[in-house]
Amino acid sequence: MRSRDGVLETDLSVHDEKLPDGTSRYCYLTSDGKPSPTLRLKPGDQLVIHFKNDLVDLDTATPAIDKPLAGAPICTTRPKVDACASGAMTPISTNLHFHGLTVPPVCHQDDVLKTSIQPDDPPFEYRLRIPDDAPPGLYWYHPHLHGFSKTQVLGGASGALIIEGIERADPQLAGLPERVLVIRDQDLVNPDAPPSKSEPVMTKSQLDNDGDVANSGTGFGKPSKDLSVNFVPVPYPNYLPARLTMKPGERQLWRVLNASAITYLNLALLVGRTPQQIGIVALDGVPLQFHGSPSPSVQWVNHIGLPPGSRAEFIVEGPPAARRPCW
Repeated sequence: MRSRDGVLETDLSVHDEKLPDGTSRYCYLTSDGKPSPTLRLKPGDQLVIHFKNDLVDLDTATPAIDKPLAGAPICTTRPKVDACASGAMTPISTNLHFHGLTVPPVCHQDDVLKTSIQPDDPPFEYRLRIPDDAPPGLYWYHPHLHGFSKTQVLGGASGALIIEGIERADPQLAGLPERVLVIRDQDLVNPDAPPSKSEPVMTKSQLDNDGDVANSGTGFGKPSKDLSVNFVPVPYPNYLPARLTMKPGERQLWRVLNASAITYLNLALLVGRTPQQIGIVALDGVPLQFHGSPSPSVQWVNHIGLPPGSRAEFIVEGPPAARRPCW
């Protein structure tokens, strides 16, 4: 979704659902049912979100607005509480945080300490202005309700936000095809499955008490969480790959968001098992060369470490013809 005439205005709601396997999923939806839209704005633009909390109590699968308050007399209505001041922390409360943006931490902008929106509240308006000097790059939005952020983010509540204009920091990026990849973590789909036969045998010294890999650095063994890429799960142990089509030698700008709740990523582009060079142009929403920085505009590396919440934007070159990469 792109801003027009200096404004990006949209409706957004948050939903949750319990799947047959017992896991919980969370998702943002636009009014026409599109999940977790990527929001694209320019410096100086205004972002307006009419945000509706449509969470339900997954323990009972009953909408929270239909549940009486514990200990309250029958037919007693709940007194209205100002969403800007309630500070309520429950499984069905939520709010929005705009990760990385330099905007005021006040209600209706980016306050997460007191702002708490309930399912029976009317749509809550977020209205904030992107600073004129905002670095062009990749940011993101997600719930930041203390005590429940992990549950909602782990369930999938997150989306990308891009401040346009990165080509101003590095003219060679102008016109490059872009891919926005949002990596999320989730509970293991197959927690009891043995490793794939293609994996090397892991020694017991490399496993922790839960059987997970203990920072072996190999990338093999049972992980603590499964990952998904743009909501497509890539579960252990088979990791069925998706396919991204590129022309041999084609350059693209990949914008990768680690929207995981707890997972640290070590990203590499492999051809066979050989790491290829990838050119970092921005980290955490800030170009390497910006506002007079002495750094080179591109740093070529063979892997990138991304902690939860971090973002990397980098140049990828398509592999030679007839060779299949594994990313």
